[in-house]
Amino acid sequence: MKKRMAGALTSALLMVVLTTACGSSGGNNASESPSSSKQSSPANSASPSETSTASPSAAPEVTMIVQYPKSDNANAITAAEDKMKRFGQQYPNVTLKKNDWQYNPNEIGIKMAAHQAPSWYRTFATEGKTLLQHQWLADLSPFFAHYEHASDFNEQLTGPFTMDGKLYAVPANGYIVSVMINKKLFAEKNVPVPSPDWTWDDFYAAAKAIADPAKGIAGFAPMAKGNEGGWNFTNFLYAAGGTVENVADGKVTSAFNSDAAVKAMEFYKKLRWDGNALPQNWALNYGDVFNLFKQGRVAMVLGEAIEDAVNNGGMSKDDVMILPVPSMEKGGDHTGVLGGNFDVINPQESPDVQQAAFNYVTFDLFKDTEVDALKKTIEDRKAKGQILVFGKPAYYKSDSEHGKKLLDLVNQYPDTVVKLDPKIVSMLKGVPEPAYNGQDSYAALTNVIQEVFTNKNADVKKLLDDAAHKFDTEVLSKVTVK
Repeated sequence: MKKRMAGALTSALLMVVLTTACGSSGGNNASESPSSSKQSSPANSASPSETSTASPSAAPEVTMIVQYPKSDNANAITAAEDKMKRFGQQYPNVTLKKNDWQYNPNEIGIKMAAHQAPSWYRTFATEGKTLLQHQWLADLSPFFAHYEHASDFNEQLTGPFTMDGKLYAVPANGYIVSVMINKKLFAEKNVPVPSPDWTWDDFYAAAKAIADPAKGIAGFAPMAKGNEGGWNFTNFLYAAGGTVENVADGKVTSAFNSDAAVKAMEFYKKLRWDGNALPQNWALNYGDVFNLFKQGRVAMVLGEAIEDAVNNGGMSKDDVMILPVPSMEKGGDHTGVLGGNFDVINPQESPDVQQAAFNYVTFDLFKDTEVDALKKTIEDRKAKGQILVFGKPAYYKSDSEHGKKLLDLVNQYPDTVVKLDPKIVSMLKGVPEPAYNGQDSYAALTNVIQEVFTNKNADVKKLLDDAAHKFDTEVLSKVTVK
């Protein structure tokens, strides 16, 4: 989901952001005149010879528009300037222009129609098939065919943008949603920390037992204000065996009014009204939820933000841990939304510009410079008494040569680097975000959640049916599956 975990990426993923970040999931529009090298023909027509990276000095002169950070993101700007300088030294034939537009589902159509989108831009997992449907993605398969590390990417992350046997994005970072636990609140209420193989019943019992409304303490704080609300809820929908949408016979239809969806929404309703386990002001966005966690006012939230809790919230690293999303029943899957950020290339660019863009987004990947940068970051955290979290899904395979180098490094800093428990991480079953109009589906679900949290007598089934019918009529009926 947009912003969401992407804003909390840590460990090796942090280094990807630092070394490749020229944008994050965000929103405002700042257009710039398109490069004169833009052409209307898509790059899927590029031949292997056109996509060769062998000789930068022999390559034609091209102008590429780089997605640049917003002016209030000083760290990202510093990293972007450094990368642009290094890239320019290796590829003197490429002229780089800046454009600080960050991907927004409501703006991408306008940008593409006006030929004002950057040569490459960073988007999120929900957008793949929607972008492909509108022909706003370049097929990167010809470029990967000549890329030496093509087989070293984490296939779990390349999945959302692999369609019809073709790969349309370079994964920047990823996540599988988990549950973050404040162990201190559990101890204060004499509630045992659940085992990793916990269930909805265990989750409910813990949330209810720890909640203390009179003191402003919640057992669980879900996001329920913006699109994040539907994104949070989807984890329980998946755990119940449901899905957000169905694709069949060339059509996409909503599926969030299924029996599984009703079970998941009834569970939310139970937490709100029977367990009284939620914050009294439950209309919380992404930042609100994690601020409550840092303040010690909620025991469980969806998402991993251990670094923020310790480094910025003053919490002890020993008081924070993650568990998988609970299974609906004992022995079931511990599903979590699989999402992240992906770098895609503008198909309106010429093949030469697309090649330059591919070279740019992969410029720092699988490099020892990333290992060096991670070491520098760890040393800096150590000097400040801060931590760094390592072990979340990264763009590379953990058993690749690059992955082993990073692991060897972090093992040298046991007091500074918090490694996520491999056993718990292995239990996380990632389920991709909805491929078509994912953000819209989250918004539709958030509307239902808000009604359920407001009205104790809300008819869950009817609300979901009405939302699904409206979503199908107004949104999905206009989608054409190719």
